[in-house]
Amino acid sequence: MASLKRCLLQYEALGWTGIVPKACRETQLHIPEQYAAWLWGWPNRFLSRMERAGTRVILVKYVDGFSGGFDRPEDLKDLPKGYSGGIWTNRIDRIGPLLKNERP
Repeated sequence: MASLKRCLLQYEALGWTGIVPKACRETQLHIPEQYAAWLWGWPNRFLSRMERAGTRVILVKYVDGFSGGFDRPEDLKDLPKGYSGGIWTNRIDRIGPLLKNERP
């Protein structure tokens, strides 16, 4: 959690410039869904910047203050249109087939 916090605080300060801080490079970020919209360039520019920096982005859904997943089909409507990053799910059996049909 400390590395995520360090990355996001630095990105908040520098993201408008297009710079990806060192704390955000070559890592995996589990971004809480409710904070994602506050990130500079969310979703497309942010995802592109992180990909170029060697970082994988996973969007996590929080329910009642606890981390959870995009576990129900209706949860997918909360994803930005055309979202190409990863998502956290505890029900790949339900969600996987739905996403597979959306991707080329």
